[in-house]
Parts: sequence; C-alpha cells; structure tokens
Amino acid sequence: MSPAFIKGVSEHLPNARITFDKFHVVAQASFALDKTRRLGQKTDPDLKGLRWALLKDRERLSVAQRADLDALIANVTTKRTARAWLYREQLRDILDRKQINVVSGMLEQWCTNVMRSKVEPTKEVARMIRKHFDGIVAWTQTRQTNGFLEALNCVFQAAKRRARLRQPHYHVASVFLIAGKLDFASINPHTA
Repeated sequence: MSPAFIKGVSEHLPNARITFDKFHVVAQASFALDKTRRLGQKTDPDLKGLRWALLKDRERLSVAQRADLDALIANVTTKRTARAWLYREQLRDILDRKQINVVSGMLEQWCTNVMRSKVEPTKEVARMIRKHFDGIVAWTQTRQTNGFLEALNCVFQAAKRRARLRQPHYHVASVFLIAGKLDFASINPHTA
C-alpha cells in the first residue's frame, strides 16, 4: 500500500491491475492490535505478557496462550484490545472468501463497524482499507501476491551488502552471480 509501489506500477505497467494481498492488509490490522494492546497495557496489568498470544494465529497457540486469549475475549465488551483482536480475526475471515461481491459488501460493513468503535488504531486500518478498497477487493479475484518479488528484493539487498557499495558495477555483477543461476562447472574444467 506504499505510494511508491502504486506510483511505480502505474508508471511502468499502466494496464496492470493493482492488488493488495491479504498478508499486507492483515499485517496492518496486527500492527493496530499491538498498538491497542500497548495503549491498554498502561492501565490494565492483565494485558502484560499477551503480545504473542494476540499476534499468533489462533490455531498455533499453546494451551496456556489459548486460555489467556479466551479470558481476554470474554471481556470483549469492556476491553479495547479484545475488540481489536476480534476485528483482526473478522478481517482475516472476510479476506479468506472468494466471491468478490461478498467480500466487497462484508469489507464495507467491517469498515463501518470499526469506524463506529472506540478502537482508534483499528480505525486507521479501516481508513486505509477504504482508501485502497478496489485493490484489496481485487485480490480476492486474482489471489496474486508479490511474495516472489519481495524474496528477489531480499536477494538483491544481500548482493548490495556484499558489494559494500564500492562501485555500482560490483553490485550489478554480484546480483548476476547470485540470481543468475550460472553453471560454472561447464566453464571450469577443474571442478569435479
């Protein structure tokens, strides 16, 4: 949802459909959940030590973490952190659906519900979703992620660190050596 990403795609791929994958949308909701927990932790000592239980997928929680989370969710009407967790889980469920019209309606209703709540960090997520609504809903149809590009960028950043910014041509050569999958066995007769 970076403006640089949107601008780059719009300039270089004018006919492309910009989509924002579920991972990045739910990650924003997780950041909002953590921010809500931090704000609530100052006044509520029960929230201390719940960070990882809140941020993990419910299926991956240990028995103790699940018990702590269930105790928190029991107070969903009074605790903003519990509501923020519930909103994130609802968002995850909405984005798991495959029908574009169903996702569109449910996402709009989710944003309305969040904007009426008193959970401020989650309201920022709702505003972001409304701003990029078409791209988020389009993901339900395309299911395309940019995970491959992010992994490739990680490889290029590693090459940049290896080149130590000495000369640009070192960086380019390093990228080709790492990502080029060159076969040096055919060139070097001394390899066994």
